[in-house]
Amino acid sequence: MKKIVYILSVCAIIGIITLVLVLNKRSTAEKTKMVADISDAVAVKMMVVSDSTYSVEFTSNGLLEALHDLPFVSDVAGRVVTIYADEGDRVGKGAVLIQLDNEMLRADVVSSEASFEALKKDYERFKSSNAQGGVTDQQLDNIQTQMIAAESRLITAKRRLADSSIKAPMAGKIYKRYVEVGSYLNPGAKLFDIIDDSRLKVKSLINEKQRLLISKGQAVRVVSELFPEETFFGTVSFVSDKADHSLHFPVEITLTGKQEALKPGTLVTLFFGGDTTKSGILIPRRAIRGSVLAAHVFVVKNGIVRKQTVVTGNMLDEHIEIVQGIDPGDSIVVAGLVNVSDGVAVKPVK
Repeated sequence: MKKIVYILSVCAIIGIITLVLVLNKRSTAEKTKMVADISDAVAVKMMVVSDSTYSVEFTSNGLLEALHDLPFVSDVAGRVVTIYADEGDRVGKGAVLIQLDNEMLRADVVSSEASFEALKKDYERFKSSNAQGGVTDQQLDNIQTQMIAAESRLITAKRRLADSSIKAPMAGKIYKRYVEVGSYLNPGAKLFDIIDDSRLKVKSLINEKQRLLISKGQAVRVVSELFPEETFFGTVSFVSDKADHSLHFPVEITLTGKQEALKPGTLVTLFFGGDTTKSGILIPRRAIRGSVLAAHVFVVKNGIVRKQTVVTGNMLDEHIEIVQGIDPGDSIVVAGLVNVSDGVAVKPVK
């Protein structure tokens, strides 16, 4: 009997020891798992999304151009005898640039004028005789027709003579000369490139979202890297209502105020919408993943990140506007995104 009690006692002690060991092992495993989970969490920088008021100013680039840039071509034929303007010269509107050989044209004017004056005198005589019955109405009409035709030839001859002195169609600077003394011109031949650089303009392209923020007459800031200490200004003189093949809208800005330092061909940056403010959500651009058309962010809930699709708006320097997808109060990952994916545990760092 004592032997049986002893055996049972030993078995009970062994069972208790085994139970204690199992419970200790389970507790240790749970603690180890907790430590592992904590150590496996990805360290990220987070921010809490909030509403803010901000300027909707955005930028675009463009090249300065002369307000008027004319490829001047000849509309007459003739041989060049004198050139009065060269590349780099400033000319006024109506200034003679090229003189063509006009000896035959001057002779034609003299001949046409003599013929017209003779017929004009004949017409006066015929008119007087017709009143007295010495000349028929038909004879008077015939001489009148001849006089009118002679006057037309005289006007044409004078016009051709005047056109032999080719004049500047506008004031500006000769940018390029294409003609030489002695060359023969035909109608349509290129003579000069004339630019009016007293005023400048910029052509640029904007996207469909930016198009909604622009209207004709709107003020624009213009900045050049060549003059970083200066700010120039302009107004929107044209904005297209139709996008091009790249889905961008052409826009043209005419500079106002001082612009003497700037030259055509200079690259400038345009700042649109500086006076317009808007209320909404702005987040750092580095928090966005994917393309602009299929953007997403990582929202943190209870230490776990979830991929959230968002609709983006305007880009404002290093921030981007979020139109849809997240709300004020949401926490998003803004740094440490290399090892972040949907469902991953994260821990915040400063």
